[in-house]
Amino acid sequence: MNGDKDGGDSDRRNTGLNDPRAVDILTTEHWSLLSTRLLGYQEMFGRTQIFVAILSATVVALALLAQATHFGRETLLVALLLMSVALFIGLTTFVRSVAINFEDALWVNGTNRLRRAYLQIVPELEPFLVAGHNSGADAQSLGYGSHQRLANLARSLTTTSSVVATLNSLLAGALASDLGALFSAGLALDAIMGSAVALVSAVLHVMYAARFRRRHAPAT
Repeated sequence: MNGDKDGGDSDRRNTGLNDPRAVDILTTEHWSLLSTRLLGYQEMFGRTQIFVAILSATVVALALLAQATHFGRETLLVALLLMSVALFIGLTTFVRSVAINFEDALWVNGTNRLRRAYLQIVPELEPFLVAGHNSGADAQSLGYGSHQRLANLARSLTTTSSVVATLNSLLAGALASDLGALFSAGLALDAIMGSAVALVSAVLHVMYAARFRRRHAPAT
């Protein structure tokens, strides 16, 4: 009877975070999240490098063509084709970058939760942890609530996706100006069209990122 009682007490002590297997499981999950974040960064930077390389090649090709044709109609037609291709690649790069940014925030939140589990196992470790481990860090990282929209917008301006969005908007404005030049709209109208389309494109990029965040944020 005493043996059964001791065995039952041991089973109760070895449940949850008291289970000796818990640290191994948490550590495996921790490394899995770190690896996933690294893969996301590599994909984002790889896509961005491809986009910038294509954009740079487009600019060089158009510059050489413009010198050869003296900015003739052929240059405008080729520019329309090349910039359309570059813009398409830029848009797909931006869409994927927004998704990767949000996924990265999820992995950061998962890591914070793991740190909280570590602290429940060994509370004395708290003074030595630099990164976040509080429950409020999850909401801040994912941008819950309308009061954090401005802060999220300010942070988003420093991300890789914001650089891609800026280049996309400039490309969209250049395409609009190119179309205006093809139809002989006049220099002033070309400039107005290009500026307006670039501004609208920038707003649409921001709206898409904000909508993506709202649609994919987990319920609180």
